[in-house]
Amino acid sequence: MTTSKKYLEKFMRNLRGNSVLLLNLVIAVILLVVPTVYFKVEFYYTLLLVAAVTLALHLNTLPRKYEENVRKLMITSILLTSRGLKSREIRVLSLTLKFTQIVVIVSATLTVLHSLILGFYWVLLVLTIALLILLVVLLVLPRILIYSWASQRKTSVEIELPYLVILLRVISVLKMPIYDILSLIENSTALPASAREVKFARKVATMTGTSLLGALDIVYAHHSSERVVNFLRRVIVAATTHGDFTSVAEKVFDNLYGWFESRVSGLVGSFTIIVGTSLFVYLFIPVIVSAIAPVMGGSLLLVLGASLTVQVFAFFTLYAIILSSYPSSLIIKPSRRLKTISLIVLLFLVGIIFYNVFSLVAGREPLKEHLTIVLIAILTTPALVISELEYRRVVLYDTFVRVASEALSLAAATGENPIAVLERSATRYGRRVVRFTRTITTGYVSERLKRGVIARAPSIFHASFLETLLAVFKLGATPEMLKLFTSSYERLNTQVLRVRGFARLLEAVIAGLVAVIGGFLAYIDKVFNTIASLIQSAMGKVGAFLPLIVPFTYDPKIYSILNNLSLLSLLFVSIFIGCIRGGSYAYYFRSFLIMLVIYIVSKTLMQILAL
Repeated sequence: MTTSKKYLEKFMRNLRGNSVLLLNLVIAVILLVVPTVYFKVEFYYTLLLVAAVTLALHLNTLPRKYEENVRKLMITSILLTSRGLKSREIRVLSLTLKFTQIVVIVSATLTVLHSLILGFYWVLLVLTIALLILLVVLLVLPRILIYSWASQRKTSVEIELPYLVILLRVISVLKMPIYDILSLIENSTALPASAREVKFARKVATMTGTSLLGALDIVYAHHSSERVVNFLRRVIVAATTHGDFTSVAEKVFDNLYGWFESRVSGLVGSFTIIVGTSLFVYLFIPVIVSAIAPVMGGSLLLVLGASLTVQVFAFFTLYAIILSSYPSSLIIKPSRRLKTISLIVLLFLVGIIFYNVFSLVAGREPLKEHLTIVLIAILTTPALVISELEYRRVVLYDTFVRVASEALSLAAATGENPIAVLERSATRYGRRVVRFTRTITTGYVSERLKRGVIARAPSIFHASFLETLLAVFKLGATPEMLKLFTSSYERLNTQVLRVRGFARLLEAVIAGLVAVIGGFLAYIDKVFNTIASLIQSAMGKVGAFLPLIVPFTYDPKIYSILNNLSLLSLLFVSIFIGCIRGGSYAYYFRSFLIMLVIYIVSKTLMQILAL
């Protein structure tokens, strides 16, 4: 009797703890069979009932197991992500999961009861499905976070990798202790991801009781980036075993420069794809549609659907090509003000164009063409001023990079004081460059001023150039350091100039394309208007006895739609020109206004010539 009682108590404990798989299966079978066969409930309602009961049976177990697994997952993946959720955050996730369970149970129960008593109600069903999806998302959220953190860590470090290796390459000639070099990287302002890696290695060294170099080797060995494992770890191993890593840094830089050059070459190589797609979408599509629209019956929806679909598809295709090929370290960081203004203006411009297009399709009166142009100009001009003022800062930094490279190359060859040569060379480029140069040459002795100058740099390329330059000045600026510094950044600057030149070339090509679009649409509108007048005149003379072999329907609204869609095309094209120009959509205003003026002028001239 005692044994039976023990077995019964164990069975009840297992029942309360929901740890008996067979019992859960039996309950699930009962819940599936009884409602379906006896109550004639729909199968999907039965599944909801099973889900509700299962979640109710595991109301305490699931959050507890979830919290334990998340803690284990954060510990095992710390070397991969270098970060994790705090204990309080894990507890909040567990409580959120439990609350979601309760809500799902209530919602599923109400859905089934409502179906049995009152009938089908789709709102409850959709709500329950949405809550179940939310529950699944919460269950997989920790793994999603780990994947996201690992990917973010990989990307941020790989962006800075060429510049970090340049810094190591330049200061390796001083035979500095590796710990001093790591301290220099840890305090870096231009390379925050690399600084975080060293700080994380210090934490690992503290927790494991190993040296900093050993901890850094462990961190890099488990890094999510293959380039860090293959390249940067070689430098650390060389510094640990030999003390001199000059030759290794040289080889690693050559490999990384080849990778960086391939990214730029990929972007420039995409020029044919970008221009070819633009020619097809923004020239041939309007030509084809405007030419065959009268014989298609003049369907406004057909014209709108064909043109808009191809334009939007081409825009996202070209945008993806540019962003995938564009070197992230060259992206010019727009201010928060510029990003906000750019987004607001973009939404207003798209709203005006779509208002005109759908007003024409719906048979309502759109905005007059001149009023549309004036509104676009009023919205775009202030944003253009702000964006170009910010872009002037980029021009200043680019000029300084060129001046510093030339001056330091001369100083390395002649043995003169590099600071004196730099200040003397800056006088040929205007007052702004002179003031900026003096800020740099006097700022390397002040840590606060140095951090401010580097933090205001428009891109990682400019920031790392300034930080390495200031480190060279502070460490003595020997001729060998100057040679390595200038040769490294001259090679990178060559690729930067290729990207800038590519943006200008693309802007010029598209501007010529826009002139053709505007002139052709005005010309074809005039031609078909004349044909329609002739047909109407002939029909008026001979009445219904004039047969038309080809049906011809002229609707001026078609060309108004194409005109507005052409404005949308200009906006699309200017956005990805802005992306090539500065790596961000916020720099599209100049290209858009230039193309808008060319479009209006070419269209007006063709209308005058066609009279």
